[in-house]
Amino acid sequence: MALPDALKRILTNSGYITEEQYDSALKASQDLDKSITDILLFRGLITEEALGKLVAEYYQVPYISLKNQSIPPEVLNLIPEQTANAFHMVPFSQKDDQLFMAMEDPHDIEALEFAKRSSKLNISPYYTTPADIDKALGQYKQNIKAEFKKIIEENVAQAQADKTSDQSKIELPVTRILDTLLEYAFAEGASDIHIEVLEKEVVVRFRIDGILHDILQLPKEIHSSLVARIKILSSLKIDEHRMPQDGRFKFKIEANFIALRVSILPTFFGENVVLRLLAESARPLSLEELGFTGNSLELITRNIKRPHGMILVTGPTGSGKTTTLYSILNMLNTPEVKLTTIEDPVEYGVKRVNQVQVNTATGLTFAAGLRSLLRHDPDIIMIGEIRDAETAEIAIHSALTGHLVLSTLHTNNASGAIPRFLDMGAQGFLVASTVNLIIAQRLVRRICSSCITKYTPEKHILESIERALGEPVTVENFYTGQGCKECGMSGYKGRIGIYEIMEIDTHIRNLIIKRSSANDIEAQALKNGMTKLLEDGINKAAAGITTLEEALRVMRE
Repeated sequence: MALPDALKRILTNSGYITEEQYDSALKASQDLDKSITDILLFRGLITEEALGKLVAEYYQVPYISLKNQSIPPEVLNLIPEQTANAFHMVPFSQKDDQLFMAMEDPHDIEALEFAKRSSKLNISPYYTTPADIDKALGQYKQNIKAEFKKIIEENVAQAQADKTSDQSKIELPVTRILDTLLEYAFAEGASDIHIEVLEKEVVVRFRIDGILHDILQLPKEIHSSLVARIKILSSLKIDEHRMPQDGRFKFKIEANFIALRVSILPTFFGENVVLRLLAESARPLSLEELGFTGNSLELITRNIKRPHGMILVTGPTGSGKTTTLYSILNMLNTPEVKLTTIEDPVEYGVKRVNQVQVNTATGLTFAAGLRSLLRHDPDIIMIGEIRDAETAEIAIHSALTGHLVLSTLHTNNASGAIPRFLDMGAQGFLVASTVNLIIAQRLVRRICSSCITKYTPEKHILESIERALGEPVTVENFYTGQGCKECGMSGYKGRIGIYEIMEIDTHIRNLIIKRSSANDIEAQALKNGMTKLLEDGINKAAAGITTLEEALRVMRE
């Protein structure tokens, strides 16, 4: 029996889900062109680990999670990267003549025989989830780190040697330089590549886990060719050097499609480029994977099921607001409802969601686009950002007239969203009757799982936390990363959210109508049991997910 056929029986017999829930998820997976496991995870019907263990039991092999596991290069290299990709399997450990292999299909005889011949070892198959396999396969790409500077240096030298030759000879090494940069950025887990031109050289920087790192310097002679190559790929004007330009293009790395959002800005010494990397083939994260737990998760799950009203996500630029909205959107994306968005820019393409890109040059603003969207009879509307009074007014009236509205605001905490709305000219009783939930968030760096260790925080860190909280820290155990080759000696790898979630109840509605201050609204929300941002950061630090220093750093920004 094939796994897809057996999956329904495995899950329903286990008691995790009902037949109706499975059938609904199966229909959604077919309509949205996603795997059924993705749908089950999005909807919070089962955790990835529980699903993995049940499937492993079906295959009668052990289950292994590779989510935070670092695989030694000597083990990884026992199976060629091309073979590992083709059969969707990854070697993760070796003991004597046994090679332990994580596989999506542990009954694949051809894959097992190929692995045995290739490694000249006996194979012990394990089951792991497709998402874990994809992440583990990415560790092959880390081998490019050792070769990166050599590749760049060779191609830069060739580009400089050819600079007196015709343009076609220069294009080839510049193409290789850009391709290598993109591959290296992907291997390092960078979210952005910054190409900044100075007086005598070009500096390339990667933003990794929210922090910028200098990667290398390129000679200024190849700057114009490199920028021209990016403009060609992005369908931008090559001969325009005085105006900012925005575009996008796609780049394929093995089986991964990377969407790149391009921004070009003229500066004193030339054009600077920022490339935002978005992995199209990556599965969008579920709310649990974003860091929502316990009561916070319950609040969101309950409120997104309401047929109308407004859910707001607040925080500074780069705090993950759009990612949170897209995760909610994926949970709500079923064939029974119509979803529409207006965004600036559209960051991720979502199947069966009508996405509109703001274009101020043609008069398509948030407000104008929102008016048009409403004539298309949507059930759920996502507004990239509420920036002005007109957009705020239309959003409120949309929520009043039977739509569920999702949007973002730039405020520091949850309670600050209410005065921000009122400052835009919205009437208090309308805000009180439409806003259901406000989520404030920040992104903190995760402690590297390869070098995590217990430690005692410095006294001044604890004092700063206690001053900010207004009460003593009672947790005894905290953790940090010592620094290792896996995290580039930083002690951190990856990011997760910390959250403050305020549900609007009768007491808070009365305060909004009275135009009470943000402090009064926050005091009532805390009485209702709201967890503050810093408190959630401390809870995640006590759980070994992040550090106290990191929680304090993002709250100071």
